[in-house]
Amino acid sequence: MNRRGQSSACSWFVMRRIIAVCVGLSALDATTEAPELTVYAAASLREAVQALRPDCEAQAGARLVFNFGASNDLARQIEAANKADVFFSADEAWMEHVDRAGLVDAASRRSRLSNRLVVVGRKETLLAISGPSDLAGPGVRRLSLANPDGVPAGRYARAWLVKTGVWERIQERVVPALDVRAALAAVESGAAEAGLVYRTDAAISTKVRVLYEVPESDGPAISYPVAALLDRPHLEEARRLVACLAGDPAAGVFRRFGFIDRPEARRAR
Repeated sequence: MNRRGQSSACSWFVMRRIIAVCVGLSALDATTEAPELTVYAAASLREAVQALRPDCEAQAGARLVFNFGASNDLARQIEAANKADVFFSADEAWMEHVDRAGLVDAASRRSRLSNRLVVVGRKETLLAISGPSDLAGPGVRRLSLANPDGVPAGRYARAWLVKTGVWERIQERVVPALDVRAALAAVESGAAEAGLVYRTDAAISTKVRVLYEVPESDGPAISYPVAALLDRPHLEEARRLVACLAGDPAAGVFRRFGFIDRPEARRAR
């Protein structure tokens, strides 16, 4: 074989080796695909955590799948099946419920976010609310709020109404909803004249307006704990995700959606 032929054969051999290496690398990439993390999060967090998804996926090194709902339902699902990698609750009590089941990674737990309760009515309502006693007036025949027997938003709402002495007068008018977003939807549709929801929920609706905001001094202490969960296959990635959700960059996003940032409470208790 002449030199030209030898050169061509050599080039073809090298090309085949390069192709083989590339195919091998592609196969390796397929087997090292980023793991999937399932995040169980309170319904009121939906827009904010979805906005954080790209950055937190990159920081965690994982693909995120969300399950949004009432914190009480999510906690019971975790306890029953343990299919979540991260739990982002709308109150401490349901995180404690999961913790008592031995499923919370205590080292990762953070409680940085808070919220505020507001009374909302439809955009065109003439209803005026200047305080809790106005909810007992003739203009409010139905008051929508998340189920106060379990859902954090409903429990917060009832706590405020009990504290202000109004609960006994209006409890027959209460229309309990599956979660806070369902309570908001009841007002949007006209099924209730007024509703008690988080101010973050009111902010995303074009059909309601805030009639009254519960002062921080009068309202209950609202806290959103987040933690990685134990006995799951990707604990380190879940811990990195919690660090992202509780970090300073994420705090700016949560503030944009109306949440209250409490950096002094960021560490686990």
